Amino acid sequence: MTRRLAVGTALAAALIVTPSLTTVVEGQTGVTMAAGEEKEICTGVKASVAPDPPKFGGLRTVGDPKGGAAVHIFYKAKDTTAAVSESLACTAGNEKQTVNLNVTPKRNPVSGFSDEAYPQAFKALFLLFVLAALLESALAILFNWRPFVETFNSRAVKPVVSLAFSLALVYMFQIDIVTSLAKLIRPDVPSLDDTGRILTAMVIAGGSAAINNLMVGLGFRQVRTPDTVVPKPPADKGWISVSIIRTKEIKGPVTVAIGVANPGGQVPVVASIEQSTRPAYRYFFRDRGRFPGSGGYALTKGDNVTVKVSALKNDTSNTTLEKTWGPHVIADGAIIDLTFTMSA
Repeated sequence: MTRRLAVGTALAAALIVTPSLTTVVEGQTGVTMAAGEEKEICTGVKASVAPDPPKFGGLRTVGDPKGGAAVHIFYKAKDTTAAVSESLACTAGNEKQTVNLNVTPKRNPVSGFSDEAYPQAFKALFLLFVLAALLESALAILFNWRPFVETFNSRAVKPVVSLAFSLALVYMFQIDIVTSLAKLIRPDVPSLDDTGRILTAMVIAGGSAAINNLMVGLGFRQVRTPDTVVPKPPADKGWISVSIIRTKEIKGPVTVAIGVANPGGQVPVVASIEQSTRPAYRYFFRDRGRFPGSGGYALTKGDNVTVKVSALKNDTSNTTLEKTWGPHVIADGAIIDLTFTMSA
């Protein structure tokens, strides 16, 4: 009985004297630190680390401040401009454990970027440029399609269509470049999930418009919008547009005449409108009740201009309902929008 008690006492003493292996990251074998940072990686009786010295850092051994047999080994990461990692073997007593070290690059104190971040950021921005260029080229066939040009207000509809296709692109390929760029500054930044993808899609859609403007400016592509049918008048001209509100009092098309009246009082006819203006739809569709469909009809400054609109009355008399504006002298750069309600 006395012998068994002595053996048990000896085992208990051994367990108390020999501490278990611990690492800085409670029970885990992965340690992450920044370049130049120091952390404890191995603790125990007669603790040692191999290889010594490590490839990407230095070791420092400290004895137990309480005078015990345990040793504390610290690892200080070297300054580095690129992310590195290495595995060290930590031995304490009869225990051996592998410690995986991950060292993040040293960052620029001004910009917050590491030297490695610049090429990564360039790759991300280059990918954005390529995606925007591909999207613009793919959508050009739609935006230059004559029914699209003649039906929709391009300046209002094109951004919406570009954004819709950009969203489909980033979700199909799971692209989140905005979050990737943010992680170059702070690796621990959380993912933005849908917000990051939506922002990426907006950047791609906006970039496609910028690329289109660049190609137009370089002469590789012609602007195809309704506004180019009637160019913006120079400084010595003015613009006039006519919108028609149809009522049940008229039938058939409305004739629009704009210009300088001849000695007989006749004004040059410029359009025949069969529909009523729809201002609420003008942001997305071409206005079929307006002449011209967008922009204005150019007239020379100083001309004494008259505008006449006429249509047949909706009765058996077949008389003409006519309304007149002017004559008025056109000023430099004038923009005149006229609306006529065709009723008695």
